[in-house]
Amino acid sequence: MASFEENDGTAVKLCPRSVLSDVVSSLHIRFNLDFLVGFEIEITFCRRSGDNSETTFEPLDDHAWSTFTDRQYVDSFPLIMAIANALEEMGVQIEQAHSEAGAGQYEFVLPPLPPVEAVDTLVQARQCIQHVAATSGLRATCHAQPFPGLGTACHANISFHATDGNENLEKQQMQFMAFVLAHLPALCAFTMPEAASYDRVADDSWTSGSWVAWGTQNRETPLRRTAAADGSTARWEVRCLDGMGNMYLALFVILRAGLQGLVDETQMGLHDCQSKCQPHLSIAGRLIANGVIDNPSRLSEAERLDLGISTRLPKTIDESLGAIESDTVLREALGDEVIRHYVAMEKAEQEILNKMSESRRRVWLMERY
Repeated sequence: MASFEENDGTAVKLCPRSVLSDVVSSLHIRFNLDFLVGFEIEITFCRRSGDNSETTFEPLDDHAWSTFTDRQYVDSFPLIMAIANALEEMGVQIEQAHSEAGAGQYEFVLPPLPPVEAVDTLVQARQCIQHVAATSGLRATCHAQPFPGLGTACHANISFHATDGNENLEKQQMQFMAFVLAHLPALCAFTMPEAASYDRVADDSWTSGSWVAWGTQNRETPLRRTAAADGSTARWEVRCLDGMGNMYLALFVILRAGLQGLVDETQMGLHDCQSKCQPHLSIAGRLIANGVIDNPSRLSEAERLDLGISTRLPKTIDESLGAIESDTVLREALGDEVIRHYVAMEKAEQEILNKMSESRRRVWLMERY
């Protein structure tokens, strides 16, 4: 939660917090757009086991999504309440806390805040959660998949706010997200920065799906749109995002890509892959059963192409790093220096991690994220 400055007080060129602040200012000045961001902290509580020679982890409990069992009441609820109270004392009022679907996995929903403040709060809240867990002898990890099964994310909910009225807000959102989607495989190098992050790239798992797509209320797409009741303002949930990355950088690349979409007036080539809608005929002429289009992978190839869906998300960190190295348009938008340093760091880190056994690598990452 710091900004790096030169001796004369100017921001260090590669300071993640500063580049995020700069792009927020640019969006406000150039396009009269402000943003609120609300993060969902998914975290897995674990107990350490094993001996000094080899530490292993086991989940605190086993439960289903949004359950509250007797065992949770005894073992988990006191911990959740201690965390909620500690956050409140720090001035962080969580909007919701509930059990997620994975073993030992819980979610804490943070309030919407301006982007830099939102990431500051995320870092502070996550450290608080981990510290409170440590006082009970537990490890609270943001590892993208600490145990087999469902993964762990850190979804960001982004809302657009026009300072000069909402007349062009819909058009601006579409131009913004069109560029993000067009370059999403490369952006994943920042939003899913570890090899383990790509275990979450799966269909029918309420993660992000495996296709580059967006959809209203659709949890099987990497960008999910949720419209307000009156349709005036939309919230965009970035789902291809986990807690193992530098969130200042991750949010910077999303906003900077969106800014480029506004500058270029990028046209949205992908249609809304809706999850809940009124029964209608698809463009291909097929009646959607019960009015539902869910996972893009369930559609035929022709139906996907009708919606403009043709690109897969990367399946490995190497694929996403390769995508960003070859994406000259995105490199120009983000800045070649940012890309060069980030890719070099990522490759060096992956080389170190690849020398470890799978079990040791998992424990090493769980202890640090």
